[in-house]
Amino acid sequence: MIESRRSEAVEAYIQTLPDMCQTQVGQLRALILDTLPEARETFAYGMPAVTIADDEIVCRYKAQKHAVNLYMDAAVIANHANDLAALNDGKNCIRFSRYEQLPEETIREMLRETAVKQKKPK
Repeated sequence: MIESRRSEAVEAYIQTLPDMCQTQVGQLRALILDTLPEARETFAYGMPAVTIADDEIVCRYKAQKHAVNLYMDAAVIANHANDLAALNDGKNCIRFSRYEQLPEETIREMLRETAVKQKKPK
């Protein structure tokens, strides 16, 4: 059940955001939790994070003044650079101002790839 994986601290963080940001972050949060049924929410580096197995971070996200940043594995982002070309992306983050800009299936694929990568023995 998704509700048991949600963090009250993350919920409180989202409630402090302006309405537009709450909507964007809420949609991203739902996409992440829907894609990774084994994931749990926490805070890491001062922002909401999603973890799997042994608390390995799959992604983090943070609302900024004009965008939401989704932080993920740099190699995974690089592998999907063509699909993310319309977005402002950096080495380890994807920025979007409207959820509708996100290529949902690409983000789902990236989340799954990162989760598999994080589960492998290091």
